Amino acid sequence: MLCRVSPVVRRRRRPRGWRAPVHWVRQRRSRGVIVGVAAVVALLLAWTAWTAWSAARDLRQVERDAIVLRAELEDGDAAGAARALERYQESAGSARSRTDGPTWWVIEHVPGIGDEAAAVATAAAVLDDLGQDGIPPLVEAAELVAARSFNPTNYSFPLETIASVTGPAKDSEEAFDDAAARLDTVDDLALTGPVGERYRELRDIVLTARATLGSAYRAAELMPSLLGADGPRDHLLVFENNAELRSLGGLAGSISRIHADGGRVEIEEQEGTSKYGGLENPVIRLTPGERAVFGDALGQYFMNASMSPDVPRAAVLARTRWERELGGDIDGVFFVDPVAVSYLLSATGPVDVPGYGSVSAADVVSKVENQIYLTAPDRAAQEDYQNAVAEAVFNAFAAGRGEPVEVIRMLATAVAEGRVRMHSFVEDEQEQIAGTEIAGELRPTDDEAQVGIYLNDALESKMTYYLAYEADVIARACTGYKQEIAGTFRLTSTVPPGIDLPPTVTGIFPGGRFFGEIEPGQQRLAVYVMAPPGGTIEELSLEGRRFDPVVTDEYAGREVAQIVTILDPGETQRIEFELRTGPGQTGPVELDVTPGAFPGSSARELRSAC
Repeated sequence: MLCRVSPVVRRRRRPRGWRAPVHWVRQRRSRGVIVGVAAVVALLLAWTAWTAWSAARDLRQVERDAIVLRAELEDGDAAGAARALERYQESAGSARSRTDGPTWWVIEHVPGIGDEAAAVATAAAVLDDLGQDGIPPLVEAAELVAARSFNPTNYSFPLETIASVTGPAKDSEEAFDDAAARLDTVDDLALTGPVGERYRELRDIVLTARATLGSAYRAAELMPSLLGADGPRDHLLVFENNAELRSLGGLAGSISRIHADGGRVEIEEQEGTSKYGGLENPVIRLTPGERAVFGDALGQYFMNASMSPDVPRAAVLARTRWERELGGDIDGVFFVDPVAVSYLLSATGPVDVPGYGSVSAADVVSKVENQIYLTAPDRAAQEDYQNAVAEAVFNAFAAGRGEPVEVIRMLATAVAEGRVRMHSFVEDEQEQIAGTEIAGELRPTDDEAQVGIYLNDALESKMTYYLAYEADVIARACTGYKQEIAGTFRLTSTVPPGIDLPPTVTGIFPGGRFFGEIEPGQQRLAVYVMAPPGGTIEELSLEGRRFDPVVTDEYAGREVAQIVTILDPGETQRIEFELRTGPGQTGPVELDVTPGAFPGSSARELRSAC
């Protein structure tokens, strides 16, 4: 076999003592340094990219775990919630560790993405802290709720069980309060793209949870006393009718006196307010601001107690008129509307109303706010039906109907939308709820900004059942320790085309107040825009037509501008306004909006522009 022999390559030997030229050496060393640096940079970039990807992956897992955890809590599965909490804690802890080290510090200082990276780190830390301090108390409380130990039995509430959740609810509220404060340290308006969107979404979730937990904590602390643990209590349950709007939601139509003693609650009296007509003089002395904005009718008619947007004042009006007409001592007043009742019925299921059939979450609003006026021309018959519905739903709730978790969730939703409000005339009880959502106060402080948009039916009709509206309001600038607030309020008539509505709905009948001035099917509305204490209303317009100057009255230390407008069937009108807060009101702005005859609300907390 022949083999090919490779030729021998001989290298030329460099002469002894030969050295490479200096520039050759420098070039080769430079290449080596460049290659080394490039390798390190590539490694760092790869590590940074992997860290960012891992953090994003962990945060996505946190979101999935949170969804499962929430579902388990809402279903009342305490064991499942505990398992979901463990998974949440693991993924949240991992996300925090990914965003809490030198690599992430470098990312936070990269131009163009540093702000987003810092926001992600803050969000991861907040989510981890909530997993350690904010959510575990809720899981602990879920065990009691899951056992249905919260449900009343035969009209008696378990006072000790209710009081037992005070500690967990308070601990959780404090954790969510800290979380909200930490999230506020980031200017989320400067964040763009998906990071900004998700950050703002997280902030809104935390704020909502904090408000709900605050209400739950105070409710757990307050409920035993309200239910008669410290002696008998008598409360008025005012069933508001959103078909004829008032600032708090609806006119005070059906009113029940509820007696509570030692945890047992029962309805002992019911009245319709229409039988208690106008007084020659208001039932209490009205302030000059109340007279200027609402007139003497605020205190002359029982049903107009809810015309005031201030719950404590509305409660005084209702209690005083009740005690004058029916006697007795009233310890507190609850305001509840039919939409809140529909939320409760989604937890209890349909309820039979003796003599009238049944009501459910899907139809209770239409039945009490609309259908009864289409079929029963007599006002007494209308109020009898509304009283019967109020009593039937109350009895179902007091008898223990409904899944407790769903009942609590639906009541919390109703409170958040302004559909459940209360005031206690027992000093210790009122101190516990003062400043919370359920108290519904126009607080007299100068350091908190409250903006109000309120509606009153100005036709004495039941037409606002066919009214939809929404508010779009932002704090857009901060100058001189004052915030500039801009808002748009849209009103839409939802009257079906061609429908023939009776006078009991339209409010238009021969000899009536507006006969010949308003066509049947039109709506006449009074809209009030209220500035914060010390604030000013700068601009106001209706459908682009500016009011110049803006005419205002003073109510409870606030400027109020009123617009009375007529809305045709199917028409949409737009009210726009600009106002300034009082000096020093640089924090979040509370927007209060009258709740209507439809689910949801525009009421919310606005992010400060300062």
